[in-house]
Amino acid sequence: MDTVDVDHDVLTSWRRSKWSGIDPHDVPIPRTAIPEDSRFHRAAIPVLLRMAESLTDSHTSLALADRKGNVLWRWTSDSKLGHDLDDVDMVPGATFDEALVGTNGIGTALESGKLAVVIGSDHYVGSFHRWACAAAPVRHPLTGRTVGAVNITCRATQANQFFRWAAQSLADDASRALRADATARERRLYDAYLDARRNSSAPLVALDERTFIADEITSNLGLEHKTIWRAVRTLLSGDRFDLAPSLSAKVIRVDEHDLAAGAVLEIIIEATTTPVASSLSALTPEQLMHRHLSPLELAEYTVIKAAMTAADGNKTAAAAQLEISRGTLYQKLEKYRLLDR
Repeated sequence: MDTVDVDHDVLTSWRRSKWSGIDPHDVPIPRTAIPEDSRFHRAAIPVLLRMAESLTDSHTSLALADRKGNVLWRWTSDSKLGHDLDDVDMVPGATFDEALVGTNGIGTALESGKLAVVIGSDHYVGSFHRWACAAAPVRHPLTGRTVGAVNITCRATQANQFFRWAAQSLADDASRALRADATARERRLYDAYLDARRNSSAPLVALDERTFIADEITSNLGLEHKTIWRAVRTLLSGDRFDLAPSLSAKVIRVDEHDLAAGAVLEIIIEATTTPVASSLSALTPEQLMHRHLSPLELAEYTVIKAAMTAADGNKTAAAAQLEISRGTLYQKLEKYRLLDR
């Protein structure tokens, strides 16, 4: 495959697509049952419909997908475009997970966690080359987690810079709509998280039975919502418990009289030591790298390496175990020099 003048993000997505064994010529689009209604669907559809009012003569399609790349909803500006998109299975119920169909707007935005513009031959699969897509992930404004993506599609010959602006604008507006739809309990937990953030420099997690809010650092430590909630739901402020080797948490209750209101956790990472050697030349490459890692980075490295070992090197399985995208995993593997292991 020719990589001359290919955008770095597209090239990285091609590498992930190759990992997954995607046929670069053609690929079947998986189908799945989709819910008729969801909070994300209710909040985002009005946002897309407002944009659609200004696109009636643009030969453009708008779509909404969930966090797994399943298309929940689609709008097209004209019937001919709609029929052409039907022919390539860009329809509600279709799955555009990058791991299954290669580089594409929806799947690549969800994998990379950022705006993805995929025009013509930027697609990994040749049968998509006549299309252009711009998609952006939508994050829940309280939890920070990606809940889905918005997507704009047109024919590759009609792509323009409007794509980039419009996709990000739709994602931002959908996130704001989700914030307006948040419950009072979610807002209270988020306010407690922000208050703790102002008073602590430690990595933080806030959670109740249904909601899990993690900062950028703790979101990559492989912490499992339900397991932690079972451990913390009856503890009081000031209590401390172990999360993993060298990893513990101090509890701050949202409401001491209502344990169901949740808690904020200050994550505490114990320093670990690298075996002392008589000289730098006696250290392994791994030990040399550890000398430059913070305790938090070392904990992250340990979790990611363990996940890769448990998954027998399967990056897609390791990402699923860690509850992060393959794109995020790829970045971490590069950072910790684990890509070739």
